[in-house]
Amino acid sequence: MKKIIINLIIALIFTQGVMAQSNFQGLIDSGNQNLKSRNFKGAISDFGNALKAQPADTAALGGIIKACLLSDDLKEAQKHIDNAIKTYPQNAEFLFRRGILNNKKGQFEKAVEDFTAALSLNSSNDLKVQIYLNLGATNLKQEDFKLAIENYNKALELSPRNSNIYSYRGYANYKLGSYTDAINDYNNAIDLDPNSAYSYYNRGMAYLKSLDKAKSCFDFHKACSLGNVNACKMIVSECTSK
Repeated sequence: MKKIIINLIIALIFTQGVMAQSNFQGLIDSGNQNLKSRNFKGAISDFGNALKAQPADTAALGGIIKACLLSDDLKEAQKHIDNAIKTYPQNAEFLFRRGILNNKKGQFEKAVEDFTAALSLNSSNDLKVQIYLNLGATNLKQEDFKLAIENYNKALELSPRNSNIYSYRGYANYKLGSYTDAINDYNNAIDLDPNSAYSYYNRGMAYLKSLDKAKSCFDFHKACSLGNVNACKMIVSECTSK
């Protein structure tokens, strides 16, 4: 009889453990879904509850950091990033997220340090692409357009069919006055993503600088039809007969 009771207790403990794990995973899944639907408040709540159950879980830490950064709650993001890096000092993703935080705070040199440190650690190609993209974004803010292009080139080596990389490199080339190179980059970006209003608008600006008004106005009309307000303004100022 005692053996049966002991077995029942063990079974009950095991069942409770399975239920707790199931509830935890449910919070992680719900948090990720809220991130996807841009319900950042809901995501923060889900990942926060998950952290109460498992304070050192990397998925919960990564999720709440991402949600805080996307909602521009920089104070909360800093708190969770500090905790994550203290617990996992060799985690490339957490260093990468701190780099994004430093970018948002305008601390560009620190951001570069974090991105460079993240690249030195063992990380996936997908994460490396994101790091190079954000390094390029930091370079753009520092107005170091040549270095930005170098980082975008490295990203393209890892992800040659990524339309965003071509679009950002196109912007760096545009800022350098390399309008032909910029147009080529936007051509590639549009081939990969034909509905990018941003790429059509910026290619239009590059054509305008190249004194090809017909092509620039075509791109402004296309970008405007895709919802780019600046392109609509350019149609009025550059493409309307006076």
